[in-house]
Amino acid sequence: MTKKVKNSLKDSALFLKHAITSPMQVAYFMPSSPWLIDQVAKCAHLSDARHIMELGPGTGGTTRGILKYMQQDAELISVEINQKFIDHIEKTITDERLSMSNKGAQNLVEIMTDHDWDSADVIISGIPFTTLPKGMDRAIMQSIHDALKPGGIFLAYQFRDHVSKLAQPLFGEYTFKKVEFKNIPPMRIYTWQK
Repeated sequence: MTKKVKNSLKDSALFLKHAITSPMQVAYFMPSSPWLIDQVAKCAHLSDARHIMELGPGTGGTTRGILKYMQQDAELISVEINQKFIDHIEKTITDERLSMSNKGAQNLVEIMTDHDWDSADVIISGIPFTTLPKGMDRAIMQSIHDALKPGGIFLAYQFRDHVSKLAQPLFGEYTFKKVEFKNIPPMRIYTWQK
């Protein structure tokens, strides 16, 4: 068995364990498929971005995809509140362009200040907005809007379309929508430009 397959199995097992024990936090029972990861990375236009934020990286599958498509001088901050996922990512991804934060997605401006960023070029979210506590979904969306530079891209991949209604007051109508069926469950990919 190759190292890549072993890591993929470990990622899936860890992800499933936390999906069962913390369903409101994780919300999905399988990590993102390679097809979804590639679509997310391509739709976010990562090759043009210098400062990228990822919300809810889970076990790091999408994180690896983002790093694969990023420029060599770009930086990625992944925001994750599950310490087990943070520990796993820090053990399995050794790319110097990646920093982790456990401060919560409602604190993006503070997180950027910690890293001497003025704004983010791209924010990618896998956070399950439909399972968030009441009011937290709006607080996170406001945080995303405040952290994103004018002209920047916000991308959300979601099972349900709650995020499109949530984003509309701040971002307007989404600029792009695609469904990736090669994922369990199939995921909607939305993008907005600020």
